[in-house]
Amino acid sequence: MSPRAGVAILAALVLLAGLLQLTRAGYSPDEEFTVFAVKGIAADGLPLLPSGLLYDRGVAYSYAGALARAATGFELPAYRALSLVAAVAAIALVFALVSRLSSPAIGLVASLLVATSTPFWAAATTGRFYAPFFALYLSALWALSTLGTKPLGTPGTVRTLGTIALVAAVCRWTHELAFTLAAVPVACAVLDVRSERAHWLKATAAVVGGLVFAQVGLFAMHYLAPFSGQMMIDRFFIWQVVNLFEAPPDRQFGIVLAVMAIAWLVAPRRAWLTTVIGLSGAAMVLAFAIARATNTAPLSRALVVSILDDGSRYPLDMFWHIARATPVTLAAAVGLLVTRRAGGGGAWRAPERAAHLLWIGWVLWFGVIESGITTNYLLLPMSFMLIAIAIDVAAIVKGPGPSTPPRVALFALLVIAAVVADQWRGTGSIADRLAAARPTIVAPGIDEIRDSLQPADRIACTDELGCLMLVGRIDAWLALDDYVRERFLVKMGDEQVAGVYTGAPAVFRPGELFSPRRDGTLPDRTLVVDIFKEYPVGNSRAWLPRAIEVDGLEVRPLLETPQLRILQISPPESHASRQGWTGGDKPLRPRRRALSPCYHPALVADARDRNGSIWPCQVASGPFRSTP
Repeated sequence: MSPRAGVAILAALVLLAGLLQLTRAGYSPDEEFTVFAVKGIAADGLPLLPSGLLYDRGVAYSYAGALARAATGFELPAYRALSLVAAVAAIALVFALVSRLSSPAIGLVASLLVATSTPFWAAATTGRFYAPFFALYLSALWALSTLGTKPLGTPGTVRTLGTIALVAAVCRWTHELAFTLAAVPVACAVLDVRSERAHWLKATAAVVGGLVFAQVGLFAMHYLAPFSGQMMIDRFFIWQVVNLFEAPPDRQFGIVLAVMAIAWLVAPRRAWLTTVIGLSGAAMVLAFAIARATNTAPLSRALVVSILDDGSRYPLDMFWHIARATPVTLAAAVGLLVTRRAGGGGAWRAPERAAHLLWIGWVLWFGVIESGITTNYLLLPMSFMLIAIAIDVAAIVKGPGPSTPPRVALFALLVIAAVVADQWRGTGSIADRLAAARPTIVAPGIDEIRDSLQPADRIACTDELGCLMLVGRIDAWLALDDYVRERFLVKMGDEQVAGVYTGAPAVFRPGELFSPRRDGTLPDRTLVVDIFKEYPVGNSRAWLPRAIEVDGLEVRPLLETPQLRILQISPPESHASRQGWTGGDKPLRPRRRALSPCYHPALVADARDRNGSIWPCQVASGPFRSTP
């Protein structure tokens, strides 16, 4: 079987397996942005969120989603199908790119490794723009790889440069991190021979031109949008760039090691010099950190471990995340890099070094901006790492001689098998591990709660758009942490502070939810929809219990799943008559320990949170009951 036939079969298998995931119940985190951006396009022609804010992240994907929705009549399944098609295209592009840089056989191996990674499958089955962005990024790399084969000034070169500019523009309309494409031809100019640098300078100009054109188009969309508040680019792009200019923590020897690795790739002939300088510099920083620490504490093993941990975080945060998630894969990538630097596999060509520079660059970027790490953010770094592994294994197997020793070939097969197995490490079935990597928010019993809502109820939510997805309504956004307050608050025209996504009034404490409504009446019920989310500062699961504890509110749990909880809250004075247990002749006890957790009949799950706190609740009748 030829490599082309093999990659065609692989792409077909990816498509068939992905189709099974398109119609799953619930929604995955951030898919709600796609849903409401497309609804904005259908209503106003622009991807406007319920607040009126123009959602300029992935506008190309949003418009493609609008076309898919109009053609199929579906929402999330149609958006997920777009991602799946893009993922299949990415497999073909990996094959084409690596075949050009190495050989078709290695292109097939690289495609197989990428197709078996967890981030790939998470992106391929989620209604977000990450898989299309990956496919477009690969398209740009493939176009750049063809540039050096054509002489300057010919019509073919002009067409290629135009293609590069166009792909860069569409890539920017798919994800804001497309600006990193501008660094690729610059890196190629550094790695390649002097005679080819003119090609790469023109390629850089083409990429930058495409990115600038795309950004001008986004500014034009903002001019057309009716909302005059802050733009999404302020919230998701500028703050990341600003982080680049923040001073890193003190005594970070990880910076020295990162520079050493890049120097290996840029100047392999001076590898021994850069190694000596790099290791000496890291040792000096580490020794200084230990000396400073021993001024206030005795030298101990725990102290040294703490210094090692603190000093290696910047800019290696994603590096250590990958080390914890897929240690075999990272060890293979680093080990093969060191082997190639030491002379294994023969001459270390510029395209082979560029593959390592790609994944290292992405890993360092996420370490520098300190934006938090999700499975989707791992898609490009992990994929480029797997491509580098395939290329290096092939180079080592081929070797300088006319034939490959059997032991070397067996070792290469074991490395590939270990890397594939490492992508799905953990307990449970593969489906369970995919569900963990790509969480899906499902709320059995939510229909019953949604149907019971009355106009006089007040619905507060910790996740604006998620609340609209679940119950179709939000009256107040409960912003419980400074992290979300700093990033997702906006002042409306009446100077009211509101959530940036829905425009719902912002409330900072649950105790503030009992104020009179606009007509002067009090709400009949106050419900809080608390959706747990991962932030760089940690999971939000503990925020609401802590705030309720501080405000001393009464709580009645209505629904709880691993991803969310719905609570009915009330001020303490409204239940002053309930001072203890109501069951039979048992003695009265303090209220927080007297009332048992409530149970929803569809879940039969207790209301104990992961921190061990117990939610006090009323004895209820009807669909919600309390059991001793």
